[in-house]
Amino acid sequence: MELYKDPHQPIEARVEDLLSRMTLEEKVAQLCGDLPASFIEDGKVNTELLKEKFPDGHGRFTQYSIVGLVSPEQISRISNQIQRYFVEETRLGIPVALQAENLCGYPAAGGTLFPAMINMGCTWEPELASKMSEIIGQESRSVGITSAMSPVIDIVQDPRWGRTYETFGEDPYLTSQFGVHYVKGMQEQGVSCIAKHFLGYSSTQGGLNTSACRMGKRELYEIFATPFEAADKLAGLDAMMANYGEIDGLPVIVNKDIIENLLRKTMGFDGVLTSDGAAVLKTYQYFKVAKTYEEAGYLAKKAGTDTEIPVGAAFRQLPGYVRSGELSEECIDASVRRVLTVKFKHGLFENPYCEEEKVTMALSNASKNELSEEIAAKSMVLLKNDGVLPLKKGTKVALIGPHGDSLRYPVSGYTYPAYVEMMKAGASGQSTGFNGLADEQEKAQSSEKKYKGPFAVMFDMFSKEEQDAMNDMESALRRTGTRSLKEVLTERFTVSYAQGCSIIGEETDGFAEAVEAARESDVVVMACGGNSGWVNVTGGEGKDRQFLDLPGVQQKLLEAVAATGKPVVLVLYGPGVFAVNWAQENCGAILQAFMPGPFAGKVITDVLDGTTNPGGKMTMTVPRTTGQIPIYYNHRIGSGYNSGGDITSSSIFSGGYVDGPADPLYCFGHGLSYTTFELSDLELSSAEIPTDGKLVISCNVKNTGDVAGDEVVQLYTSFTEAHVTRPNKQLSGFLRVSLKPGEVKQVVFHLDMAQLGYYNECMEFVVEPGNMHLMVGTSSANLTLNSRVLLTGKPADMMGRRSYVCHAEVHS
Repeated sequence: MELYKDPHQPIEARVEDLLSRMTLEEKVAQLCGDLPASFIEDGKVNTELLKEKFPDGHGRFTQYSIVGLVSPEQISRISNQIQRYFVEETRLGIPVALQAENLCGYPAAGGTLFPAMINMGCTWEPELASKMSEIIGQESRSVGITSAMSPVIDIVQDPRWGRTYETFGEDPYLTSQFGVHYVKGMQEQGVSCIAKHFLGYSSTQGGLNTSACRMGKRELYEIFATPFEAADKLAGLDAMMANYGEIDGLPVIVNKDIIENLLRKTMGFDGVLTSDGAAVLKTYQYFKVAKTYEEAGYLAKKAGTDTEIPVGAAFRQLPGYVRSGELSEECIDASVRRVLTVKFKHGLFENPYCEEEKVTMALSNASKNELSEEIAAKSMVLLKNDGVLPLKKGTKVALIGPHGDSLRYPVSGYTYPAYVEMMKAGASGQSTGFNGLADEQEKAQSSEKKYKGPFAVMFDMFSKEEQDAMNDMESALRRTGTRSLKEVLTERFTVSYAQGCSIIGEETDGFAEAVEAARESDVVVMACGGNSGWVNVTGGEGKDRQFLDLPGVQQKLLEAVAATGKPVVLVLYGPGVFAVNWAQENCGAILQAFMPGPFAGKVITDVLDGTTNPGGKMTMTVPRTTGQIPIYYNHRIGSGYNSGGDITSSSIFSGGYVDGPADPLYCFGHGLSYTTFELSDLELSSAEIPTDGKLVISCNVKNTGDVAGDEVVQLYTSFTEAHVTRPNKQLSGFLRVSLKPGEVKQVVFHLDMAQLGYYNECMEFVVEPGNMHLMVGTSSANLTLNSRVLLTGKPADMMGRRSYVCHAEVHS
């Protein structure tokens, strides 16, 4: 037996043995991606095409879950056919990685569907992320998928960006906790994670997808790189995706300073760095920093990018650059080592096949759906309530708005329904925002050979009967347990329903019916907001916004209904936040729902009637207008709405806007409850600690109301005695606590100073001596407990010694 085939040998030895046996073409093949549509026709694998296209093996097939849009049995059967070819019919028998976008569920028929990640973040309960990703990983692996292009751990500081809903919000500490738990859960199931998008992708100019990113090295490492580094150090992250944007004039995939200096040297990451979808093609076609597509692949490989997806057409040409002496074979070998290490690590050589006969039982079931519902319920954020909620039994309710009777709108993008929409639209020639394939589509349309393009070819994978089955999306959603808000609300109240308007249309024909329904009711529930995906949506990949107003004529509908004088409860759906200033002044209550998934109707109704006491908190700052952007709570002192940096209070230097308030509409960490809470008895383990020491902080939290509820106790720190400007505050710990009426619990934080490092004026990553301010409260703007601690000694070098978690516990 060859050493690399022996599972008892160390992974490193197996990798080196296999690498020593590989030809240059076989090595490069491991660095390339392709689409399953390149060899699947009419729902079947064309083995002859596999032999023709991949004689030297292959690295990965991406967007692979699309094969499962019809049935899990089909994708599992195809997975095994693919692996049999690579394992049994190629010279070295290297299994291929089957790769999918499965951020909030295995995104094909039969998978469990979870809320959007912006909802997950609003739970402030990271343990839920690992429970969820364990299920996603288990279901993905059951059909043969071994690589997940998730989680998204970008830090979002511009809510106009259409992919906000894929993230956990604006804070690096909160995002790190969710990212670590997500990666642990997924990779424990034998599915490697590709965290994305490295780096700064979410902070582009104008909120536009792929536009230029402008930030310094401090921000890149201290803010944007932190969740990636935490996922690597604490969860053994297998891979990262280099985003297809650019930083300071260089696309990330060809930016050697970002890849070699920051990622490899500073962060010490030795996993795989893959390109984003069509990022290599964009380097040539979009950014025009290469003469040819092939040269773009050469530049990316030379800079340190390991693999190219979705189609490795440029990387396939790398052997030519090696033979010409322009690229060293050692550069190729370094990337192949990383790719093979991941395949060995997750047992792909020993277990390349899935159990076809067990696949149906391995997918969605009642207990998994219960977790989806729990996450959705804990994500509900009550932004405002003047007492109209919870609704009293016997209340006559008017349900109005485009989301009121929809099954699809509460479901996230990058899901089974969104993929079906995207494929059908792309195949018919409609524009989509799915960049990785849209670029391939554009290449197809501009080619002299005039081939169909990826969308049409992917749809051609399926037979006519299978294509027809995908058209019935309502039945598919029903099978997941999806019910609309109207259906659930009608079971508990007397409800009159009127859609009123569509999401983005300009028609007002339905206004009269909506106003009449409101007049006949006691309370109005307005189901408004946006939707997500790639086709006819208000948010998603390549679907960004100029304004944060309610889309279409929804604001006009809201005002017309409110003019009846009936109390209005506004429920906000969608992939992003809305600047609902008018609603804040004129609605009785506002509930932020985002995209809770298939159980949205139930969990929202549970909040409306008081079955559930909302306990979610915002993970993003909500501006009053787009003119305030960027606005986020942890802005640097002297540069934001809450800096306190100008002690002269001069109207010249700190007068603020002349046409509106400077503070946000809703702050980071904000969220109300049907009960009230009180924090007290802040205690520190010491008033002085060394710069490399640890501090214990405790306080009591009491439910001072009449009903049980959850509160998120939040710890913030601030250090103003550095010689560089620092954040006015930064989240450093948190814990969600459940309390019965009158109950008191103690929350204890264990804060390691190594968590608080920063670059000083000499670009040394340190914690320095001085006074540190500690703040504890229930939002970034409601910090009722305050204290200081003196950090003593010399500056402590924290590079390579960072801490990423403030452990918190509760005592009864």
